[in-house]
Amino acid sequence: MEIQEIREIVKQAINKVTGVDVAAISDSASYEQDLGLDSLSILEIAVDIESQFKIQATDEELAAIQTIDDTVNLVRRRMPAEVA
Repeated sequence: MEIQEIREIVKQAINKVTGVDVAAISDSASYEQDLGLDSLSILEIAVDIESQFKIQATDEELAAIQTIDDTVNLVRRRMPAEVA
């Protein structure tokens, strides 16, 4: 799966949880600083991402997510090689 495709799915998850317009989310947006999200919203997004990509992240990995790029990199690390 291409990075841009993963990024679009992440942005759709953000939209679903927060209502933030996908077009308003930059590729490197910070969840807290740029999008103004709280930790609960970020957790909801992470759970949605895990479900969509059928991956399981550790608590440490989830705690380290601060940007869209962090999320994309986590998905790429966790996806099976034949899919990524």
